Amino acid sequence: MNLSLLVLIIFTGAVHTSATSLSHNFHYTYGCYESGGVRVDVLLDDDVGGYADFSKGEVVWAMPHPSQYVKNFTKHAYEIAQAANAHCHSVLSKAKKADPDAPMRQESPSTFIYTRYEGEDGVFNTLFCLANYFYPPTINFTWTKNGVEVTEGVSNLRYHHNSDGTFHRISALTFTPREGDVFTCTVEHQASPQPLTRSWELEMKRSRATPAAVFLCVSLVFCLIGIGAGTYFFTKQPN
Repeated sequence: MNLSLLVLIIFTGAVHTSATSLSHNFHYTYGCYESGGVRVDVLLDDDVGGYADFSKGEVVWAMPHPSQYVKNFTKHAYEIAQAANAHCHSVLSKAKKADPDAPMRQESPSTFIYTRYEGEDGVFNTLFCLANYFYPPTINFTWTKNGVEVTEGVSNLRYHHNSDGTFHRISALTFTPREGDVFTCTVEHQASPQPLTRSWELEMKRSRATPAAVFLCVSLVFCLIGIGAGTYFFTKQPN
């Protein structure tokens, strides 16, 4: 699917909250696709605080505990998102007419896999697969366990902007690791010549005492016993 995204940053300003006497900066980033979709994010102090859900007709706040001021700002934020929706399509239409043959920007992602907690056999955990610095924001994650695709326990988070105009996204897999299991995350993006795969398996904790260390300790003990025995018999010899 050919998706072109034009991201514009607009409506930058500071707002004052009387309850806390603190100023916060609200920013809006929006982009529209050739397919007709529009994405509008609301940034609070440079962090993504919410996004416009045009199917619900409201701004959905992504922050865990939005303040009352932020909640009161919801209606106004959605009105701005609606204005961004109309403006974005207008700008995209003009851009396509100005240079219809311009190549679409593409950036291949970098990937990384990690767990929420230190891996322990039989202990519930979460695996995260991060795809970062990619463009356009269309990407696919596939999880496998021992070579078999896994869909249960998988959740894909929303796309997020990077400061350079690229995007990052995380896919999460809840699981219970067992010794010998191998989990893989495969990332597919149109800018990558081939799928990018990262693997994870449980690292079992091994004894710190290596065979060489055991041998050294045993040798030292016998050495000390030999020295002690020699000293004893030497002192017991008759004068």
